[in-house]
Amino acid sequence: MSSSSRTWASAYWGCAVAHALGHLTKGRGLRVVSKSAMMPALAMRSYRQGGPRPLVGALLLSAVGDSLMEQQLLMPGMVAYGAAHTCYTILFLRGQARVSRRALAVYAAGGAGLVAWLWPDLGRLRGPVATYAAMLSATAVTASSYNRRAAIGGALFVASDALIAAHLAGHDFRSRSTLVGLTYTLGQYELASGVTAPDSCLSRLTPI
Repeated sequence: MSSSSRTWASAYWGCAVAHALGHLTKGRGLRVVSKSAMMPALAMRSYRQGGPRPLVGALLLSAVGDSLMEQQLLMPGMVAYGAAHTCYTILFLRGQARVSRRALAVYAAGGAGLVAWLWPDLGRLRGPVATYAAMLSATAVTASSYNRRAAIGGALFVASDALIAAHLAGHDFRSRSTLVGLTYTLGQYELASGVTAPDSCLSRLTPI
């Protein structure tokens, strides 16, 4: 990893720590600014490592989603994240020969089961949550066949958003926000690192 990549990686984790502190101290300004800066920092790290356009696009769209969600703009945030998942899915499909049927079955069953459990309590969010769950699952399924790091990242992303969906349906617990932040931060980092890793299919894709 080049010195520039290490600098941007450090910036990413610095923002993640600042965001966690913002939650602990109830400092809304720190929380919003740090969350909004996280994905641009990871996008710059990926760019410096020769990451392809869909990866950088997914991370920048995630940054838009992060900023909107911190402002309690749920629906626009979901649209931005959905666009990010479209970029991820395109990226992973272009970088592999096939999709794992086992992963497809596992994520389809898990996603359907989660939506079915939350359905009675989601109200007007039923359609958007179900649609988003399908797009998120597409990222996780395609990432699972890409390489190990991408597969882990996809699974962590699913875990993070499953916790958010449970919250939207009124199911909450004390450490939920901490777990959401941890799984999301690690998940995005692993997805990006999986694409730019030496064993990835990066050579088949168009770099920036």
